Amino acid sequence: MAQVRLQADEAAELRDVMRQLGLATTSDALREGIRMLVREAREIAAAQEIREYYGGEQAPLPEGVVAATQGELAAADAEQW
Repeated sequence: MAQVRLQADEAAELRDVMRQLGLATTSDALREGIRMLVREAREIAAAQEIREYYGGEQAPLPEGVVAATQGELAAADAEQW
């Protein structure tokens, strides 16, 4: 069990998100938020493990994969969704 205190603007944002995502209850929204935080933490931990394994060097690319050029990386950074 948990209690959360939200400011008025946070509560309004939560209601909007719940509508957008089709979440029926605040508990549903909090559970989804916790799942997202857990997933993010696991991704960060995995990335750290990879960095440690390769000693700070870039991990090798899979066979047949060509590294992106600086132009391709810049274009991806500039992409708007």
